[in-house]
Amino acid sequence: MKTEKSVRLGDLMISFREIWNYDRKLLLIMVADIIVDAVSPFPSIILAGMIVDSIVGGEEFLRVILYVALMFGGNFLIEAARTLLNKVREYQVLKFVNHLNNEINSKCLAIDFEQFNDAAFQERVHFVGTMAQGNNYLNNLTIAFQTVSQFITLMGIIVIMTMLDIWLLLAAVVMIALQAALHLARIRYNRKYNFDTMNERRKVTYAAQLTRDIEAKKDIQAFGMEGFILDKVAAFQKKLLAFDRKRIQIGGVIEIMAQLLSISFQATAYVILGIEAFRGQMSIGDFTKGISSLINFMSASTFLTMNILNYGDGIFYLHKYKSFLKYRTKFDKMPDGIALDDIDLNHIEIEFRNVSFRYPNSTSFVLKDINLIIRDSEKLAVVGYNGAGKTSFALLLTRMYDPTEGAIYLNGIDIRRINYRDYMKIFSTVNQDFALLAFSILENISNRETATEEERETITKLLQENGMGERLKKMYRGLDTPVTKLLEPSGIDLSGGEKQKIAIVRALYKNSPVLILDEPTSALDPVAEHEIYQKFREMSDGRTTVYISHRIYSTRFCDKIAVFEKGEMKEYGTFGELMERKGLYYDFYQQQAEYFK
Repeated sequence: MKTEKSVRLGDLMISFREIWNYDRKLLLIMVADIIVDAVSPFPSIILAGMIVDSIVGGEEFLRVILYVALMFGGNFLIEAARTLLNKVREYQVLKFVNHLNNEINSKCLAIDFEQFNDAAFQERVHFVGTMAQGNNYLNNLTIAFQTVSQFITLMGIIVIMTMLDIWLLLAAVVMIALQAALHLARIRYNRKYNFDTMNERRKVTYAAQLTRDIEAKKDIQAFGMEGFILDKVAAFQKKLLAFDRKRIQIGGVIEIMAQLLSISFQATAYVILGIEAFRGQMSIGDFTKGISSLINFMSASTFLTMNILNYGDGIFYLHKYKSFLKYRTKFDKMPDGIALDDIDLNHIEIEFRNVSFRYPNSTSFVLKDINLIIRDSEKLAVVGYNGAGKTSFALLLTRMYDPTEGAIYLNGIDIRRINYRDYMKIFSTVNQDFALLAFSILENISNRETATEEERETITKLLQENGMGERLKKMYRGLDTPVTKLLEPSGIDLSGGEKQKIAIVRALYKNSPVLILDEPTSALDPVAEHEIYQKFREMSDGRTTVYISHRIYSTRFCDKIAVFEKGEMKEYGTFGELMERKGLYYDFYQQQAEYFK
């Protein structure tokens, strides 16, 4: 069994290796810091006493001037070196924090939707994001290096103090032990505070961001929600302030005790040194040296004690960070899954076999015993009113979630056995709550900053075919025009229908064998909707397509229609078969018929 000492040494080596692999210049800067910090107090400690003794002893004035010049010159050189190192280090730290944040960003993007869409995981993201700014590899290694530096300084000061009076050393040992107890209490409480307030701080951040969210601005203003939002911010802040008040009170008590400890030690040291000087057992220069040593001892011992304890605290956060980066998703459990090369994508058949599903932490099923086959090149419509389970069906099909019961098969293969990244290449999707990015139209569609002339022509043609041709001509930068003014003041604001058309073009441009359209025309007017569906019929020929809609009329051109109600598939067949049956689909159609005229 590993001892705590070996574990901490291992953690230190991990931090060393991470920094070494990232940028070795940082290690050189840290080593230079050790040397500069270790020697920084001694010019003042040693030379101040020599200056006083030279003056009292009536030595030559030039010797006094020499000592003064050496002391201030040495201090200047040390501070200049420290400033230079700090500035270089400051820039390197910013780069390293960006590196850590990018690791967190990569992990968040790699995590599966089911786990990402969970409050507990979001709290972990918030926690490690805070950690990246402070208790990271660089910080831990810095603490270790600074501890070595301060230890060297402290040993030198202790030697000087011991030579002056052994009682100073005993008082110093007692003071260091009490300091350690106080700092340990502070660290433990701060750690508890961070955990206890994690959820409250996330709420405050979310509510405050709503006041600056351009997407939410229109709804907030239109519905007069300004007061409501501000009340929410204030309510969340009030809960957090209750924790903060207690934290500040406890912190105040600890600080007062630390100050009392410091004053007690200084008073004791002054008494010891004063008695020695009064008895003539110590020169005025040694007394000055002792006082200077005392001041630097207080600083070095406090710093050393805090570093030792903060290192242990930093290791705690470092373990959390490492644990986050190792967070395994359900897709990581089969790294040797079946690849697309082993599947015939020219002939696709997808089967839902006895599939039931309920969302995590829920007891009610949103889909119940679904049995359905989507055949190759077939156009399937999934219809039903809101809450029928249509979108949940699409989420299972794209494996954002896995079935609670039953299984889904692609060409007879359980999709859970297929490599997830490969599986996602099969689908082009227009989600009901699709998201466009605040980048250019080209980047939103192609997911790249640049494109060949042929690719740009293909995208332009798709936009023209989907009703965006005239709008594109009016854009001053064409495909390179930024979407929204969020990042660039020269960006354009698109209507809901225009955004939806771009999302549709993005799905078509991906050109995957299976096309999924979840309420793809909800933001379009009837004329535009009719035109889009005519284009869908043309562009989806030869492709397996799933339409999800509550607009019954738009499903007439589909090969098969599945009617969902309250999580169950109530009817299945062609448009003609369902109309002839005069069941649920027929009733839906008749209810909406007046809107089609």
